[in-house]
Amino acid sequence: MSARDRRFLVGVARLPLLGLSIALAACASERVEYCYRPDFAVQADAPKEFVRPDGTRVIFVSEPLAADREHNKEQQVAKPKLGPDGKPIVPKMFEPRETLDDGTVILRNIMPDHVVGNTMTCMRNEEYKLMWDQLIAPETRTQWDGAGGYPAFEKWCRDNRKSTMELLNRMRFNAVGSDVSMKQVRPGLMRATLSPHLWEQFKLRVIEFEQTPDGMKLLSIRPAP
Repeated sequence: MSARDRRFLVGVARLPLLGLSIALAACASERVEYCYRPDFAVQADAPKEFVRPDGTRVIFVSEPLAADREHNKEQQVAKPKLGPDGKPIVPKMFEPRETLDDGTVILRNIMPDHVVGNTMTCMRNEEYKLMWDQLIAPETRTQWDGAGGYPAFEKWCRDNRKSTMELLNRMRFNAVGSDVSMKQVRPGLMRATLSPHLWEQFKLRVIEFEQTPDGMKLLSIRPAP
């Protein structure tokens, strides 16, 4: 065998090794990223992975990655607000009726049952001015202004105190059920009505609630359904 043939065979023998070296280099330089994607967010035949233009291989996983879990945990734990003394401020719970240190009473209403509860307490305590200032709807106050103002409103409350308390009691303990129906008359206006089989027992049968920028207010208490 000539020297030229021997050099050719050695070169051929080295080719597989060269190919293996190229393959290993390619494997070593491959970038892989794992991306969290819940199964419910995509269809069953959605691709499990793809390759970006820069060669990065992106693989989707159905379980949150450790970094994502830590981030979500940090997001869920809200930092408490601190007071002047540097201590966390304990958030106040919603109170439909709050009495301040100076004796001032604040009424708050978000739902119809808050209106019923506050009206009931005010009628029991004969706090008619408080109702006038904070509880009744602006529309109702305007109507009373044209019919004698606050004195006329107070007189109605005193004259109908017993009947109003009876209705409020029934509404409070059966807000929605077989004896009370609640419906939306129009956006921002709710109406609670006693069932017809109870009408003979009650002088007043209807309570209307109006949503205002200051919360839900008492629009009317009346006999007609």
